[in-house]
Amino acid sequence: MSMHTAPVVQDGEMMAADRAWVGWGVAAAVTGMLAWVIGSALIPIDAKLEKGDQHLAQVLRTHISQEYAAALLGILGAVLLAGFFVVLTRLVPEGRPGWGLLRVSLAGCVITQTLVIVGLSFGLAGAHAAAGNAAGGLVALGWRGLWLTFLASAIPTILFTVTGVLGLLRAGLAPPWVAALGWLSAAAHLLVLFTLAQRGAFAPDGIIAALVPLTTVIWILALAVTLPRSWRAAASANVAASR
Repeated sequence: MSMHTAPVVQDGEMMAADRAWVGWGVAAAVTGMLAWVIGSALIPIDAKLEKGDQHLAQVLRTHISQEYAAALLGILGAVLLAGFFVVLTRLVPEGRPGWGLLRVSLAGCVITQTLVIVGLSFGLAGAHAAAGNAAGGLVALGWRGLWLTFLASAIPTILFTVTGVLGLLRAGLAPPWVAALGWLSAAAHLLVLFTLAQRGAFAPDGIIAALVPLTTVIWILALAVTLPRSWRAAASANVAASR
């Protein structure tokens, strides 16, 4: 093999490997976000802290199977989302535009999804307590821990969204309209940080808090759908620039 053909073969092998990573990343993102949406839909609508401890315990006791399924699907979604961001960092090697921002984004994503899993564990504890006929106050404590942990996760969510949007734009892995969805998601999470209501739509378990994560879901799905094309364009540009 000549010295001229060796770099070409190496570039081809790297692109083939990255193509496989793109495929796995898209599959992880789509599966994870669908798992999150289905899991969220399984949470009983009537399971609200504002309706009282005994009412909450009764609802959770009645729908215990749904709550277990919702928690497990939520955990699956969290793990797969973190895996998707691992793929994004893999596609942008050290030294390439956006590589530092994407690694910060990955760290923020891991922190966020860890908090999500902790929150879901609180929710499972509350549901398990309800199934065991524990005191309503104990059940409510676990359920409140679920939603307040989700609320706390808004901070690292904003971090990984903002750095992710900037890093992906610099790396050429996201079109402007997808970046706009990311900005919208960051703004929505910023909004819920300042909601201190105990009742109504802006309560931790209210409709607003429930809908805000959907902005991340929409951003991630849009990013996953456009990633193969964006990656091909960025990879072609990088190969051309290196020759």
